[in-house]
Amino acid sequence: MDTFRTRNHSIFLAAAACLLGVFPRTAAAAPAESCVECHKDEKFRVQNKKIYDYYQEWKGSAHDLAGLSCTACHKGDPAKAGKDAAHVGIVPQSDPASPFHYKNIPATCGGCHQPVLERFAKSRHFAQLESTGLGPNCITCHGALNARVYATTIVERACSNCHNAKSKNHPEVIGQAQEILARLNHANGYRKGLKFYYKSVKKPGAMAKVDKAYTDTIDFWHEFDFKKLGPRSQDLLAELKKLYLEAHKAEAGKADGR
Repeated sequence: MDTFRTRNHSIFLAAAACLLGVFPRTAAAAPAESCVECHKDEKFRVQNKKIYDYYQEWKGSAHDLAGLSCTACHKGDPAKAGKDAAHVGIVPQSDPASPFHYKNIPATCGGCHQPVLERFAKSRHFAQLESTGLGPNCITCHGALNARVYATTIVERACSNCHNAKSKNHPEVIGQAQEILARLNHANGYRKGLKFYYKSVKKPGAMAKVDKAYTDTIDFWHEFDFKKLGPRSQDLLAELKKLYLEAHKAEAGKADGR
């Protein structure tokens, strides 16, 4: 009987300790964000396809993988389950105070992409956007949630809306942009090859110079000064190709020596 009482007493104390938080918790569950939990509901496919498509575009995107969900840009209260409470502080996109008002998009995206914003702010596109509200902004080319980059089809879709033979607004920039993007894509291929090589020979620090040259050119793209960017993209491609061929030659030499 005494053993039974002792065992029961011990169990009671252990349970009480857990309830009172005396025992340390090994892994606290991450709180669910009501925005994501609500907007991923399949019912929106019919009830509000725009919201449904927004979630589908965000899911698995670079922003999702970086841990940026709805409230990172839209604000609101992710701890509240009710729609009205969760949406407190969110203003319509049509409101000039909204971070997603057309003219405010660069500043919103620039919160994370500051070097790109600094370049874009020097462009004629930015000046046009600021003065008339009709110039392109970040989402014109990259989309809103699942950012698309380096695709020459973007030029056809976005740039040609203003730059075409009918408007006579520098239609030649379409071909120039496509050529530059093709070089940047090619350069990025060499960059990926160099990353693999430097990792295999245990020289990851060697990528720092390569990455900086590549990133600086990508940032400079956003000034849309193709007269300067054209030669710069050629120099970048030539340099990365040279480094890649040198790495390939070194690797071949090692193979011959075995």
